[in-house]
Amino acid sequence: MTSHTRRVLELGVGLGLALTLVLTALADWHQRTAARVRADTVRLHILANSDSEEDQALKLRVRDAILRETAEDFAESGSQTETMARAEELLPKMKAVAEEALARAGSADAVRVALVNMYFETREYDGTILPAGYYDAVRI
Repeated sequence: MTSHTRRVLELGVGLGLALTLVLTALADWHQRTAARVRADTVRLHILANSDSEEDQALKLRVRDAILRETAEDFAESGSQTETMARAEELLPKMKAVAEEALARAGSADAVRVALVNMYFETREYDGTILPAGYYDAVRI
């Protein structure tokens, strides 16, 4: 092996090691950031009866009504703990809002509302990415 070949090989190994270290650091940063997001976020999960267009439209009506009617209630929550406590207090209101939205759409579907900890896939909402993982959530 010539000295030039050895230097090229050493450079390749060095660059490979540097790239591995950078990627490992980025992966660790990403995992810590994702864990912080999951710990600080309460998600809203509206479950439709089916994947039919009609049921999906009802789900969106319920979502929009819940967001509209509870926005001020959650506006001053300063932490995930406060938000969960507030959500627990608002469960009856959210159930009533969901029932009213369904009734206005001509649906007599039953509504259940609960606080849960459940797995969500990665989702993007208006440019904000919520990484996959387990989140506390209001499930309707």
